[in-house]
Amino acid sequence: MNKKHEDEDLEMSKMGLVDGEIHQDKDKVTGDPPKPQTTASRIIDMACILLNIASTVTLVFLNKWIFRDPQLKNMQISFAMWHFTCTTIVLWIASRSPFNLFVPVRLPFMQMIPLCSFFAGFLILGNLSLAYNSVGFYQLAKIMTTPCVAVLQYFFLGKTVAGLTIVALAAVCIGVSLTNSNAAGTTTLGASIAVAAFTVTAFYQVWIGKKMKDFAVSSPQLLLNQAPISVLLLVFVAPFFDTVPNIQIIPNDTLIALFLSGIAAAALNLSQFLIIGRMSALTFNVASNVKTILILTYGWVSEGREMTIKDALGIILALGGATLYSQLSQK
Repeated sequence: MNKKHEDEDLEMSKMGLVDGEIHQDKDKVTGDPPKPQTTASRIIDMACILLNIASTVTLVFLNKWIFRDPQLKNMQISFAMWHFTCTTIVLWIASRSPFNLFVPVRLPFMQMIPLCSFFAGFLILGNLSLAYNSVGFYQLAKIMTTPCVAVLQYFFLGKTVAGLTIVALAAVCIGVSLTNSNAAGTTTLGASIAVAAFTVTAFYQVWIGKKMKDFAVSSPQLLLNQAPISVLLLVFVAPFFDTVPNIQIIPNDTLIALFLSGIAAAALNLSQFLIIGRMSALTFNVASNVKTILILTYGWVSEGREMTIKDALGIILALGGATLYSQLSQK
């Protein structure tokens, strides 16, 4: 492998899992030139993007609905186990005939335990952030993962940061701070959880990128090992932190939302993998920004919050900075 590809492999802010999402740049893995698209192929691509956007937005608001129930709000570990199980099932099916979307591999169990612990930790913190914050604050705090990854790569991987990259990251930070300055539904506890969530997520993204290179595996191959092991680890932890709910007093619509959240998580993973396999990281970045705008807009409408000029400027800076950073990272 030449030096250029090695440098590209180090750009791990594109890889990892956030809220059950697989991130990976196809062009860096295969190196294949883009193929001419037919009308049918474009329709399939658009369907994958729409499924990804719909499943992401649906999952966020289903989770928010579920966490309104005080019993389920105190079952974060079991909730994560449910989504990990759905992820395992979807990826296992995707790896089998007639789909054969990737070749499953078995990785060393003991070496996977620390990574799976971090994997479970960041997802649980993300769910807690959604449970204790407004949707708008939760979504904008997630954007802070990008500058956090850059800082970690600088200190731990010795990756230099160009001047234009610093400008992009500064735009992200300023944009998030502008938009969140008047955020509703946020407490000191909620803000602390949100900071912990994007910090742990950033550590995970940097670490998983290194592990993918060490094991020479793709994102879905690694995830298919992580998800079931994470469930196994959390089985021993859940009894100490989760409370056993009384199912009889949980509203039926909440139970239905809990079931649908697993389906949404499965659809999210499948659509994400299809996007990775068929399109570029830039396409994924655009889809991510669309999801962020939709979630923020609906979240603010549901909270009865009016968008101000400062809010709009903050969103433009945050999304613009994240997009610019993504493009610079691909060079």
